[in-house]
Amino acid sequence: MQAQEQRWRQQRFAVPHRVDGPKVTLGVAWFLGLLAATTLTPKLVAIFVLPAAAIAALQTAHAWEREASIDRQLAAGLTVVVAATGLFDSALWLGMGVVVATLAIAAYAGATVTGRGAQPLQFAELTVRCAIPMGVAAGSLTLLASQHVGAFVALLCLVSAYESGDFLIGSGAVNDVEGPAAGVVAVGIVGAGVWLLAPEPLTTTIIPFFVALTALACPLGQIFGSALLPRGDAWAPGLRRIDSYLLAAPIWLLLL
Repeated sequence: MQAQEQRWRQQRFAVPHRVDGPKVTLGVAWFLGLLAATTLTPKLVAIFVLPAAAIAALQTAHAWEREASIDRQLAAGLTVVVAATGLFDSALWLGMGVVVATLAIAAYAGATVTGRGAQPLQFAELTVRCAIPMGVAAGSLTLLASQHVGAFVALLCLVSAYESGDFLIGSGAVNDVEGPAAGVVAVGIVGAGVWLLAPEPLTTTIIPFFVALTALACPLGQIFGSALLPRGDAWAPGLRRIDSYLLAAPIWLLLL
């Protein structure tokens, strides 16, 4: 474990696979909770993804606090604002939420009453970094569930398969390739089941493309999550809960 920690510290875009805490239990609860929410009514997905995004923003901002000026509460609040726009059943609202949140961050950073001194741009950039990606991912998941339930369930199963393979193999791997490789294999296996079921609006013709896209977006989303932090090994379990969706969810929503 010490060798793994040292390897993660040496890599800027490391994706840690720490085993302390109920990681598997929380992962299973997350999957079953989202599945149950979708079964009852799709918008209940927001009950899970909004708090997850807010916690991710809080923890990401906390990781930056020792190195730069940032307001954790502001980041978390704006994350929820952006994520909540997914409840309005339109991608236009999600885009407007991003614009409004970004303008609010810029206005807050530029105000003299904030006491940000000569670093308003840094403050604004870090707040955008900590708030917008999480909010967009959560809003995209909520919107996808509302508009295309079958596609949302397919994405949930594919990403969960990736995370399972990545964590189970990557947590004991001696390099950074084995975990993602196992996750990609798991996506392919579950993707075969999705192809057989072909939930609407997906068809057997386009499902292979979406499966391949997910297999690529999940590891890239994890790396993107590391890029949002000051260091790849920084403590942010909330971010790691949704990092595989950071790219996959918005891309699925855009393409569907």
